Amino acid sequence: MTDFIQQQGPAFLAHLLRRLADDLVQGAAEWYPTVGVEAPPRTISTLLALDEHGPLAVTELSGLLRQSHPLVIVWIKELGRLSLVTSHTDPADRRRTLVRVTAKGRDELARIRAALVVMERASSELLASAGPDSLRMLWALERNGRSLPFLQRLQRNADDGSPQAAPGDEPTV
Repeated sequence: MTDFIQQQGPAFLAHLLRRLADDLVQGAAEWYPTVGVEAPPRTISTLLALDEHGPLAVTELSGLLRQSHPLVIVWIKELGRLSLVTSHTDPADRRRTLVRVTAKGRDELARIRAALVVMERASSELLASAGPDSLRMLWALERNGRSLPFLQRLQRNADDGSPQAAPGDEPTV
């Protein structure tokens, strides 16, 4: 049977990407515990950012990861519940709360880094199955989406009725 979402065409790009992301995250969520990683897959980048950059405010983390402030707060709460991070008031600016990796979090990071070697190999295998430039194409989509946000593309296409490349859009391959 033909995939219903595939039949809908490019208008369902977000659905396709979310489906792919959910499959990748679910696979990681099931695999990570087998290699001793406790942190949920979607929080791994947060731990890595805190380890690389030191204590950060949620706003700084949000900007660094290019994720929404509310989503980063959810991730921090999850990591805090697992005792992998802790939050405290910034002594230089008492209005800010800084998040830092705990000793348990540093131990977790060692396991995460070992797991990421395997994650990179498996991800590279999946990307190669889609073509040699698939990762570059995905990054071009992300970059082009930042240069002209999707809302503006929708508005422009609604106004003139015909899709067109935005000035500065990079080719996908």
